[in-house]
Amino acid sequence: MTQDIQSILAQEYVEPSERIQAVCADIRSRHPGRVLAFIYYGSSLRDMDNPDNMLDFYVLVDSYRKTHKNPIRVILNAMFPPAVYYHEMMHEGDIKTTCKYSVMSIKAFERRCGAGAFLSTTWGRFSQPCVVLFPSDETIFSRVMRARETAVRHMAAQTFPLFEGRATASKFWARGFMQSYRTELRPESSEGRAEEIVNRYGERYTGIMEVLYGPADQDGMYALPPASAPAIKTKWFFRRLLGKPAAAIRILSSAFTFEGGFEYVQHKLEKHSGVRINASESQKKHPVIWSPVLAYKYWRKGAFR
Repeated sequence: MTQDIQSILAQEYVEPSERIQAVCADIRSRHPGRVLAFIYYGSSLRDMDNPDNMLDFYVLVDSYRKTHKNPIRVILNAMFPPAVYYHEMMHEGDIKTTCKYSVMSIKAFERRCGAGAFLSTTWGRFSQPCVVLFPSDETIFSRVMRARETAVRHMAAQTFPLFEGRATASKFWARGFMQSYRTELRPESSEGRAEEIVNRYGERYTGIMEVLYGPADQDGMYALPPASAPAIKTKWFFRRLLGKPAAAIRILSSAFTFEGGFEYVQHKLEKHSGVRINASESQKKHPVIWSPVLAYKYWRKGAFR
């Protein structure tokens, strides 16, 4: 019997380890009364909470103004969501846990998973496997799951015109994720990363294809609707054109977040683009004031391309 998409997504749930529970509780305590849900995703989830991996969460909140202590951060979060925080804590006495969490309002999350969202940053990411943790109530959980289903459907709608009528599940989703990765700052091969993720969750993507396009033929191919390939290719071109600078702005805005923010931003940009710049002590100490100069230096060396 064919399942619906939300049922398929619900099967991805894994019970959070004690370390995950501790980190989420610590993050919640930093934003008291504001956190509505956590979404656990990324390489740490795929590797089943490998302690060597940095944890990745989206933290959905009800209000930017009440979440952030820094008023500049409130403005940046509203203009360029999500706001990225770096967090460290000790677990069980001597185990250091590092975490990156991205703050976004639940309303913004719903919008950015939908068909009206142009850039694939949110709907591309959350059409992939992830886990909703510690929702504040059942209504919030339902809203997040509906947004995730919308993200899946939107990704599919932006992918099928790239094929000439037929595709296997693995080729279909790998092509879509490759296009999405190419709009971001990433050090690894977009194609290799996309294929790795799809192959790891093959049954998931097969199930989703059956919901969207019906059963496969004897060759494992799904019949896709007719569409204009040039139009969708143009959209992906402009997503690549706009996506990398937008990602860079989000990373640079992290300099507002914590002590040592510039060092973290420098690490992230070097990891994702291979570019490192030399900065003066004044630029490291006052990255906000120097941000236009720093951004220009990174742009000159190709970090945002």
